[in-house]
Amino acid sequence: MKVVVIGGGPAGCAAAYILKKNGHEVRLFEATDCVGGRTKQLKRDGFSLATGALFLMGGIYPRTSALLREMGRYQELVPWGGAAQLADKDNARYPVSFVSLPSYLRIPVLSLGDKFRVAMAGIRLLLSPGVKNPFNGSELSAFDKGENLEDWSRKHLGDRAYEYIMRPLMDFLYAVPASWLSTPFPLAIIQQAHKMQLSVPPGGVGQVSEWFIQGSPGVQVHLSSRVERVERNGKAYTVFAKGESYEADGLVIATEAFVAADLLKQLIPADAAQKLLKTPYTDYAHVAIGYQKNPWPDFPADLVLPVGVREVRKVGAIVLHSRRHPSSVPKGGEVAGVYFNTPPLATMSDDDIKRDALAAVAQSFGSAPPPSFVHLFRYDRGLTIAGPGHYGTLDSVHKEMPKGVYLAGDYFSQAGVEAAVFSGERAALMLHNSRG
Repeated sequence: MKVVVIGGGPAGCAAAYILKKNGHEVRLFEATDCVGGRTKQLKRDGFSLATGALFLMGGIYPRTSALLREMGRYQELVPWGGAAQLADKDNARYPVSFVSLPSYLRIPVLSLGDKFRVAMAGIRLLLSPGVKNPFNGSELSAFDKGENLEDWSRKHLGDRAYEYIMRPLMDFLYAVPASWLSTPFPLAIIQQAHKMQLSVPPGGVGQVSEWFIQGSPGVQVHLSSRVERVERNGKAYTVFAKGESYEADGLVIATEAFVAADLLKQLIPADAAQKLLKTPYTDYAHVAIGYQKNPWPDFPADLVLPVGVREVRKVGAIVLHSRRHPSSVPKGGEVAGVYFNTPPLATMSDDDIKRDALAAVAQSFGSAPPPSFVHLFRYDRGLTIAGPGHYGTLDSVHKEMPKGVYLAGDYFSQAGVEAAVFSGERAALMLHNSRG
């Protein structure tokens, strides 16, 4: 079977790998000059800057881990411990491990009552039925009761635990208020938190996509080739890119939801196209601040998470990237990554963001000489927002695709590498199985 995969992020590259492994003739089209999508690296002045995703999450990422093992790449991953400090608004610091939820119970601002309440909520979660695969939108939709994560957290954990545990975790991972998020995904992650082990490929998270392509000899990869339109041709499809046309028996469309809607607008019901077009994306920004000589070689943590009861937190996390991804900096160098929350961005200019990033770094790690560079990454549509009702709405879109067309992308569950890989593998297997 001839298959065209549109989109060269982790979803599209995983789909190409699975389809090629099952004996199909595969072409992959990517609009930019390299695979990786929102996980790729940007090279600058001897540094390798993460444009998006920062790490893999071990046992919480079962399909990514399994496929990396299958390709013989898993042992190349570089572990990251995730030593963190919570920074209160009076600049008091509380050491925690980002990957160990029990470590948050040691912080002194939580009373014994707070800690007991959190512990009991954790036990109830572990004993209750929940989503087995947090990256399967079909499963997530079955547990979506319309409640948002902030309301659930304040009800079950209490106000202080929400501010000092749940809110900083969500600020770093998703950059939006917990009130914007549905509960099934984060609660499923908490249920499986004991499996979490952070790691990064030696070349950065974008290397996962490269490994999929390297593990798929014979896949024809078309870079800098934006697909302009897709037409149905009897039982097959014609894909148009860069003035050329390509025939395919089946398609995997692994782009952002709004791109998929545009490509498929002539092939799917208007209602399905609207569901894709209305998939909510956040504004998103982070800043990489580079130093040829590390100003803080002995700092006792790898990242700082602002906490405390305050109405607005502009910054969700500040990360020392030499600790997270050692090969991303030249010897003796450092990059401080500053990750902003979405709501304040509406009124911030690019200069505002850079200025606040420099201030956040000095506040978090201490004074430093002028940096070698300050690089802003800002996206109008960066991460998807999985609010109440999101999973059911998007899961229903699968049923409205024409025969031989399957969608993939992290927007079907929650932004992340595993969400992309799972959806790409699923789409590829469904296409393979549909043709016997």
